[in-house]
Amino acid sequence: MKSSTNSIELVDSLVQLNQALLKFTNCLRTSQQPYWLPGQTTTNLEQAAALYADIWYQDNQDGRTTRSQHGLIGANAELIQHALELNLAKARFQKMATEYRLSESPDLQHSLQKRTAKLAELLHRQGASRLHLKQCYRQIPVIETRPVKIGFSWYTSGRSIRKLSPKEAEEKLLKMDSSQPHIQLQLQAVGNLRPGDMLAQIQTQVPVMRANILWKQKDLMLRKARNTSLPIIVALDDENPLLPEYNEPPLIAPESRSRLERSDLKIDPQPFLPSLRAHRYLG
Repeated sequence: MKSSTNSIELVDSLVQLNQALLKFTNCLRTSQQPYWLPGQTTTNLEQAAALYADIWYQDNQDGRTTRSQHGLIGANAELIQHALELNLAKARFQKMATEYRLSESPDLQHSLQKRTAKLAELLHRQGASRLHLKQCYRQIPVIETRPVKIGFSWYTSGRSIRKLSPKEAEEKLLKMDSSQPHIQLQLQAVGNLRPGDMLAQIQTQVPVMRANILWKQKDLMLRKARNTSLPIIVALDDENPLLPEYNEPPLIAPESRSRLERSDLKIDPQPFLPSLRAHRYLG
């Protein structure tokens, strides 16, 4: 009974999300506010609406990737309200999808962003098997108080680091083809570690566009940085009818890291267990 209830709530939340998305994009298409989308000599609000409505897989798309586009969209109070309501609908659908998966298999708590067979089957029955969950979940970036400047820049130095014990590393290696010589060598290397030793499992993250936002309040300058994978909705009014000052970064992220490596780096740059992207700590 619980599974049935969860599936009904999930489908209901998806319907509400689509309704909120329709209201938002319809309002956007009739907007008279200024906007900027990079990389196009001619743009229109139909193209802008398509960016926010992009919640479906394209043919042969890798499910681990998401399509991104930065930019600025001026907005009146009505469009701001629709954007906020859409974000609430997105959050509710993500919550329902998460609860449905957890009710089916508690072991999936560590991979909430992945589509499970159960959820995919349910969405297929509702005619939504091509729904891209990551693109569906992501929030619309909204700035409700107009800043004086927004500086866009590529952030290419991102990486996640997870500590890995020798036991965890051994378990992961044993799940691979342990008959292969390179896996055998890595198992031997793990066996030489002490129980208290820890490894650093490093995952380099894809480049992201970062917006550095600047407000001026009396004599104070307030700053905030945020990553953005969709055009930012910026509140405008009669007193401030124009977009804030902004720059136009390269359309393609630079290949090299934008920051120098720290001189006090505590992780060996050479992988200790290449198959796991695991490195030893120095010192």
